[in-house]
Amino acid sequence: METMTVITNDIKQLSPVAFIARTIISLGQSGRLPITSWFQEVMGIGSGTVQKALQELKKSGAVALVSRGHQGTFVVSWNFSQLWDAARMPPVHILLPPRGSQEATQIASAFAQQCSQWDVAATVSYLRGAYSRLAALQNDAADIVLLSSGSAQMLLADPLTPNYEMFDVGNGSYYRPESLVVVEKTGVAGSRRPRVGIDSHSSDHQRLTRAQFPEQDCDYVEVDFTLLPRLVFLGEVDTGVWHQETSLIPLDKVGLEIRPLDKPQALEMANAISSAVLVVRAASPIAQLLRQLDFAMLRRQAMLPLDTSNPHFNGVPVALRFR
Repeated sequence: METMTVITNDIKQLSPVAFIARTIISLGQSGRLPITSWFQEVMGIGSGTVQKALQELKKSGAVALVSRGHQGTFVVSWNFSQLWDAARMPPVHILLPPRGSQEATQIASAFAQQCSQWDVAATVSYLRGAYSRLAALQNDAADIVLLSSGSAQMLLADPLTPNYEMFDVGNGSYYRPESLVVVEKTGVAGSRRPRVGIDSHSSDHQRLTRAQFPEQDCDYVEVDFTLLPRLVFLGEVDTGVWHQETSLIPLDKVGLEIRPLDKPQALEMANAISSAVLVVRAASPIAQLLRQLDFAMLRRQAMLPLDTSNPHFNGVPVALRFR
């Protein structure tokens, strides 16, 4: 039988109905239920209690099951909203890159909007560094983490990595076309080796920086890449690669300018890592939730201009677990 991830900190705190509902969601439609003795052993309950819980789920219309003799009992269909409610799942917590990423904010808003059709609640928080976000998922501090396709490929390539599942939102959903740019002061001629900001917490930023500004031509200075315009303005660095975000003060008003990436290797890399990837534990209720989403619509919404008047944008609570 396949390994399942039934999300709960303490099985004993769940009712039999909720635990079995979570199990069914994890299995997915057409999945085969564990035998009754498995539920008895895991939950410490009698076979009558297991059967009563299954009957309750069937009677409510949350799920339709069929028995196929010695082959077992299978999920035929479900009412996802009712089944999710019966599972008593906590709000789904999605962990995003640092505040300011327009694409990430749009994806979270679109995710919440689609989840609302099943009355699934969502919370959002922010954490710098793809490795740190993935570690939060591994430590059960998040249900979903958002990575770029570049970071996902690097961090999840190791076969020893725990069993995760990746859902690709599509090209341009993490880095919109031409959103990765170079920031520098207006009209400042390069009279010395430039000091280039590089962020060791971001594998994307490191690789893009090295492709756009080869090490032999500059001096690298450790920075938080989200603060790059401020650091260029203050003279702490001369230039660097920046992921554009909305600014209250136009950069040209403070003597800064942006220009496109122009090194072929940097341009190629920017395109290759541009997809947003949602990462979850495989064979879990959250993975099944993502399978219900319309990813074509999610990508379209991710590419739209940011609309802070959208009720789903304002309706996603921000968890203060991370800063």
